[in-house]
Amino acid sequence: MIAQVDQTARDRLRTALVGELALSLGNQVFEACAERGIVLMPLKGVLFLGRWPALRGRRDLVDIDLLVRSSDVEAVTFVLQALGFEATVSSSAGKTFASNSWPLSIDMHHHLFPHGLFRMFTDGVFSRAKIDASLFAAPVARMSDEDVFAHLIGHFVKGRGTFRQDTSLDDIRWLLRESLYRLEDAEALGSHFRALGLQRAAGYVLGHESFRDEPIACAAVRSLELSRWDRMAIAIARLDTSANSGSPRWWTPHLLDRSFVAGSRSLFAHADEAARRLVTRFRRRRGPKWRTSSVTETTQRVADSTPSRADRALRA
Repeated sequence: MIAQVDQTARDRLRTALVGELALSLGNQVFEACAERGIVLMPLKGVLFLGRWPALRGRRDLVDIDLLVRSSDVEAVTFVLQALGFEATVSSSAGKTFASNSWPLSIDMHHHLFPHGLFRMFTDGVFSRAKIDASLFAAPVARMSDEDVFAHLIGHFVKGRGTFRQDTSLDDIRWLLRESLYRLEDAEALGSHFRALGLQRAAGYVLGHESFRDEPIACAAVRSLELSRWDRMAIAIARLDTSANSGSPRWWTPHLLDRSFVAGSRSLFAHADEAARRLVTRFRRRRGPKWRTSSVTETTQRVADSTPSRADRALRA
């Protein structure tokens, strides 16, 4: 029992230290960008720690997520490089930056979701946000409360999380218990989720049995106005997840996209990006000689298999 208490205390201490590091790093980035007239939008963990200090030491995180307007991507990249960060991974939604001086990476998003999933466009999210100078060392764009809820739903679905344990679900429950939303707001929430193309995702998440005791979540599901096709997609996603030991498959987010047509497009974009990444990784492993040797070997095989003029004359 004592060992278990000690481990819990150590985990709390580690979580608190990582949280303080995240806030310190976030402040540096926000200040450096503010000096260039750029306003960033903090997302998920760093937003929650900055906005709700009671979560410090309780809410864990492994990176800092930022939303950036497309017009500011190049300037923010320069800022991060000046702070000692280099891009390590790229996707259709943004880039991940890492530094040897910091244990946390920075995810710079110019889209909240990859592959064209949902309709939560960056310009719209910024237009609904408010400039807040009270959270960090420099003003940031604070995401609207409705968008925070919507983003967490989409992130859970996009990340193929499980209902057994997931940080996004913990964040949703925190928001509901903080009385950020009232029961009379449920209808507006449902309309907002639908407008963002998240009606299936919201039905899948908030309609789960783990949210049955949350009256606002249940009321929001009722206000989604789910069609027969929406309900069918949600049912298929649930059955498929249950058949896979409770873990969604890689195509589950596309099944829960705003429509089957949109889901097909995002599925194709996802598969195309994965294929390109696989080819790039393979080429890097084989090294620069791979292309040269392959072309040379192919040319030689073609030459060997092609009969010469003399051979053709003899055969004739």
